[in-house]
Amino acid sequence: MKSKRVVLDEKHVPKAEEIICQTGINNLSQLFTILLVNYGDTLVKSLRGRDE
Repeated sequence: MKSKRVVLDEKHVPKAEEIICQTGINNLSQLFTILLVNYGDTLVKSLRGRDE
């Protein structure tokens, strides 16, 4: 498995830690992966517009 580094802006760390505590997700890497897999397509559609 290849790995990549993601840098999280310090101002977003409290929110990420809150999500981890409330969900039982193990770490920031797992949180990012879950968000990417489950919400990535929705993010793209919302940023590009629904008609594309």
